Amino acid sequence: MSKSADRAWQRASRLSARRWKALLKAVWLLARARIDHRLKPIKVVLQRFETGGSHPEATGAEIELVAWAIKSAASRVPWRSDCLLQAMAGSAWLDAMDRNCKLNIGVRKNAAGELEAHAWLTSGDHVVTGKLPHLEAFSPIPLASGISRF
Repeated sequence: MSKSADRAWQRASRLSARRWKALLKAVWLLARARIDHRLKPIKVVLQRFETGGSHPEATGAEIELVAWAIKSAASRVPWRSDCLLQAMAGSAWLDAMDRNCKLNIGVRKNAAGELEAHAWLTSGDHVVTGKLPHLEAFSPIPLASGISRF
């Protein structure tokens, strides 16, 4: 076994049952998000994120667990799990917990003048998925109502 594989196995063996359960849930939700993204028009997928909820915000511990599990699983699954899929999966998770969250999509120009898009999930003022340096540089765009050409 290689040293990196050995270290990975040692880290995995130290995870608590709670973390393992969260990791498996994240894989499941990322798979569901990928299937929705693949099979449904993007406008239909994003329409469910248009309305805000009246539920309480997620707690710090809930945000930490969801953020860790989604990010960890996304880097290891064999399918594309970019920022949009991570935000979709995180939203499904928090929705199931009756926690208020908002899926955000924004655009900005990079140093080369090219347009970049990014999706992130927030609960209150806290970023759950998609946290980047200078996230405020992204100009938010409306979700389904703003992508009527797709």
